[in-house]
Amino acid sequence: MLQLLLDEHLSPKLVRQFLAKQPRGRIASVLEWERGKYVGMPDALVLGEAQRLGWTLVTYDQTTIPPVLKAWAQDGVDHGGVIFLDDRRFPQRDLGAVLKALLHVWKQERNHDWTNQVVYLDRAPE
Repeated sequence: MLQLLLDEHLSPKLVRQFLAKQPRGRIASVLEWERGKYVGMPDALVLGEAQRLGWTLVTYDQTTIPPVLKAWAQDGVDHGGVIFLDDRRFPQRDLGAVLKALLHVWKQERNHDWTNQVVYLDRAPE
């Protein structure tokens, strides 16, 4: 089942809003996930633990995450999946659009295996 792990640059308000609309959904903020012990930790460590526990990372970070994913692919190391957001489609202040898109992805993909999947999030259909 798809479990969404929001990186520390996404508001934890999204977790509460998501669960209000999908109470059976699986979503957490890295700020609170595992008692917050991965806040500020290196990307590889967060991705590794997310993989181990079956979580897919949701992030705006298109600078430091892709090199980790590339290196892991070359070394045959799995990850739990990554969903990238970008500021043009999803300005960080537009939590409503991010929420709607994440709900759409979760409804469509919640039962799929996200191991090694990389997706650039699109706005949800109207």
